[in-house]
Amino acid sequence: MSFPADARHLSSREFFRSYVYWLAPALLALVLALVYLNPFIGDWDGLDYTIFSLHGRPSSMALGRSAFTLFNFLLYQTAHAVFGLRPEQAYLLFKFVVVATTPLAVTACWILARDLSGSMRAATIAALLVACSPILVIYGGQVMTDVPSVLFSATALAIHLRGLKQQRVWLILAGAAVLGIGVNLRETVGLYLPWLIVAPFVAGFGFNRRTIGILACSLAVFFVFAIGPFAVWFGAITELSRRLVCLALLDATRSRATSDCLRQSATFPDLLFLASPLILISLPFALWKEWRARGFTLVFTAAVVGLFATAMLFLNYSTTINWRYF
Repeated sequence: MSFPADARHLSSREFFRSYVYWLAPALLALVLALVYLNPFIGDWDGLDYTIFSLHGRPSSMALGRSAFTLFNFLLYQTAHAVFGLRPEQAYLLFKFVVVATTPLAVTACWILARDLSGSMRAATIAALLVACSPILVIYGGQVMTDVPSVLFSATALAIHLRGLKQQRVWLILAGAAVLGIGVNLRETVGLYLPWLIVAPFVAGFGFNRRTIGILACSLAVFFVFAIGPFAVWFGAITELSRRLVCLALLDATRSRATSDCLRQSATFPDLLFLASPLILISLPFALWKEWRARGFTLVFTAAVVGLFATAMLFLNYSTTINWRYF
């Protein structure tokens, strides 16, 4: 299995030498997040996250977003012990950590695009598309999981891709683990699971016992890190809380089962345009040109999996309300 010279992975030395390409989108994302910084809490989720972070408990939403709330809890405890930070100041601490995460998320997207395409110019355009997406700008200044989940998703795919190119099993498993941890930031990160299954074969791995073993191990690692924290929390909570969680999951399942998928499909272009107009406009042309020029490549696979993850949101009962999921 071989890759073109210009499509090799980006070494750390090359990364810092190419700062002209990735630094501009990262700084733009930071500036936009600061300019449009929300002076209030914003979405009610931010209040939910803040309260549960102060108590060191997973959120009451879905799988608990435990990686987010528990990280914030440790952050607050450290700031409280060292600087005497008061509980009423915790929200500002959590918010500016998300602000600092925004340029990191854009940089992770740049690295992923660079390793996929082998082009620093293409990676810079991709990073600019993400940096200028309204959702990244709006939620780069709130205590929300949108931006951190972008960071974890892009990082996980970049690590997994590097493992495929170098044929290093530990990197493939590490990418699956990071993707699983990302599920504990935002459940929709799990919609990138098809990448773990399809990408090895597109990268040139043969359909043999070794590849099936690697694939099975990566899926096992993903599910352990994705569901493990929630399973521990679910087993530790009280009977009343357990019933409330079951009722919430049942209500979500019922809403999905009775939703009008065709009606929601009609709104798909509108919602995707609101979330990221430049990507909606450019994606069809990019897919068509990549398919005609090179066929079923890793770049094409990544685009299709990303589009699949977005389209699967039709099954989410609250998509018509939370258009930012796109």
